[in-house]
Amino acid sequence: MLTDNNRKATILAYYFSKFDRDAMKALGYSTLAEAFGDLSLKFGKDNNYLKLRRDEFDPLTGSHRVGFNKRMPNAVVETFHNGLKHYTFEELTKIVQSILADNEVITIEEHERQQARKIIYGCTEDELEAIINGKDSTAHIIKTIKESKNRVFDPKIQQSLKGLYEFRCQICGARAVEMYGVDVSEAHHIQPFSLTANNDAKNVMIVCPDHHRIIHKAKPVFNYDQKAFLYDNGREDRLMYNIHL
Repeated sequence: MLTDNNRKATILAYYFSKFDRDAMKALGYSTLAEAFGDLSLKFGKDNNYLKLRRDEFDPLTGSHRVGFNKRMPNAVVETFHNGLKHYTFEELTKIVQSILADNEVITIEEHERQQARKIIYGCTEDELEAIINGKDSTAHIIKTIKESKNRVFDPKIQQSLKGLYEFRCQICGARAVEMYGVDVSEAHHIQPFSLTANNDAKNVMIVCPDHHRIIHKAKPVFNYDQKAFLYDNGREDRLMYNIHL
């Protein structure tokens, strides 16, 4: 099982494999060697750690580097690739910068589209999240604000976060994929999407169905500083896994 520290380093490795020198420049380095050395040390690793982790992603990201494309990527590498491949350079740069700063908010650029598969009016939060966690990966939800601006739910964010946590519940660590070979993880909006239309990654967490139902039923408050749900009866559920919040 990867630690949060290793997960963060692996995200950086993917970032460099896919975007190479653009990633280097975006993080303020003048050479790749300088970037790998400095960033590896930030995670308590030796100088070559990040470079070697980057190389593992090369067969999947279409890197120009030859020699590594003959290697078969392991399951962890494939999982991270599937979870991160939908992010644009700008989106992933924000996530990486937030990981490195460790105190910045991760946000995903808000998309405006004229067309959407589903237009939802007057839905409850439970109804909206049932749609959001449905099986149709092409479905979108569009919410009209002041009759002039549209905010669009994009399912790629939820799917990417699921991949990031290897389909584990961030609260209890439950992972049905491991035991049963199926994914039942769900995306939960911390501030109700029905009220805020906020689908930024900072407002989304991955949970198991049990905890999802409990949260909606008990309506605990999520404390971002403590990274915990606080219930009226005094119980606290702290996140077992967290990289992006």
